[in-house]
Amino acid sequence: MFDTKIKWVKFANDDAHLVELFMGRTCSPIKVNGKAVLLVNNEGEYHMVKNKCPHQGITLEKASCEDGKIICPWHHYGFDLKNGRGAGLYLDIYPIEKREDGYYAGFEYFSLF
Repeated sequence: MFDTKIKWVKFANDDAHLVELFMGRTCSPIKVNGKAVLLVNNEGEYHMVKNKCPHQGITLEKASCEDGKIICPWHHYGFDLKNGRGAGLYLDIYPIEKREDGYYAGFEYFSLF
């Protein structure tokens, strides 16, 4: 009855714009499609996650990255940047797609068909 779909939203025009969003940091809080998300550069690979730890709700702006995981600065729980799993909880992750005209983030939504 319900079908999961993805809405793609542009958040950076090109590589230079993407680098500018980080301002020399590993994690950069931005708003995309009205959502508070965190753009993460883990060893040159870009990821986007919800900017809120699922454990206590603290923002992840000051998080670090280790072994493909984002580490919450408060309780040091690690969440996998590819699937969001960690500490028995799940961190919302959003796919990123590079296109000719820039970078896009994917947000799931449900439709009736």
